[in-house]
Amino acid sequence: MTQLKSPDLPSTLDDYAKISRLCSLCSRMCRHSCPTHLITRSDACSPVGRALIIELYRGKKSALTETAVDRLYQCNLCGACKAWCKPRHELPQIIELARERVVAENRTPTGILTLDTEVTKYNNVYAAPHKNRFSKLESLLSLPISDQNVVYFVGCTTAYRHPEIAMATTDVLLSLGITPRFLTGDSGEVCCGSPLMRAGFTKTAKELAEQNVAAITQAGFQTVLATCPGCARALRKDYPKLGFPLPKKVQVLHITEYLMKYQHQLGRLVDNPGIVDAKRPVPLVGYHDPCHLGRELGVYEPPRRLLQLIPSIDLIEFQHYRDHADCCGGGGALPKTFPALADAITQTRLQDASQAHIEILVSACPNCKLHFKQIQPQVPDAPTQILDIVEVLANAIRAGK
Repeated sequence: MTQLKSPDLPSTLDDYAKISRLCSLCSRMCRHSCPTHLITRSDACSPVGRALIIELYRGKKSALTETAVDRLYQCNLCGACKAWCKPRHELPQIIELARERVVAENRTPTGILTLDTEVTKYNNVYAAPHKNRFSKLESLLSLPISDQNVVYFVGCTTAYRHPEIAMATTDVLLSLGITPRFLTGDSGEVCCGSPLMRAGFTKTAKELAEQNVAAITQAGFQTVLATCPGCARALRKDYPKLGFPLPKKVQVLHITEYLMKYQHQLGRLVDNPGIVDAKRPVPLVGYHDPCHLGRELGVYEPPRRLLQLIPSIDLIEFQHYRDHADCCGGGGALPKTFPALADAITQTRLQDASQAHIEILVSACPNCKLHFKQIQPQVPDAPTQILDIVEVLANAIRAGK
């Protein structure tokens, strides 16, 4: 496949020199939004601290020490700093470019090197055999083919850690008369490359992008659905930057965006008074905005509107939500490099849910579910259930029958 260049997109650290310089001189109003700074209480772990490190590094005014490299990789790239930044400076993008240069200099933290080697070998972030990518979803692969030209890009976390999300997604789509297809086989779906792009391993990310674009293009699909916001972002926004855009006729949608087209039909499927038991209190459901879906793709309203279709839940908001939502702790390859820091961020978000008396914590990202489930036992009074939004919809549809 011919690699394309997009000259209007900044692609080097020097292209962002002015922004990194301005960030390094800022009055630091974004510090209170940075999850790693709130845990470490270190100015070097704040957005401004990282911008200063990058500015000194970029301008060759200071050597990049091992500690400075660690500070660059202690960012989970959640983008919360952008939400509080008046000019909306793209500091996460600058940090990614700095990491790319660190990778080129062979100076990455030891823990992150395994990410590149494992994905290169296994085509997924969990070092599981590629042949097993759809082994937990075999019942979905033999469904009758429908007229809809829709493919479901499953993603690594759903395929290897939370296949119930794929099952629920397919159940919801089938209830709407839509049978999704899958990109199986050796030349089919592989890791979207988002974790590698966030970590600075652009070369491997390009190889993955090329295979995924080829698989989608050759199959002729016009609609690509993703339940993972990281996958949706990679396919929609990152691949063109890497030089491998999907054909213009192909539309990439997160599952919540796609289901909004069928909200009236879904409303009829779940609008059954029998779902609500007057003798039981309506559970408090809290929706957690995934960073990739919210701040990166701008998808805030569809998940909420879909949840509001269900009469048996009481949807409430976190103290910090929408573009000011706190991260789940699983982004930016942080669990690979500094797992204790990632766990502390996850624990903080679960404590927020506990203080809001949320009983069912819902997100629209398999990665969020993965990290919430892992830390749930460590937080007293944490939500009793942690579900993906498609699971909530699938359960409501079953109850409404």
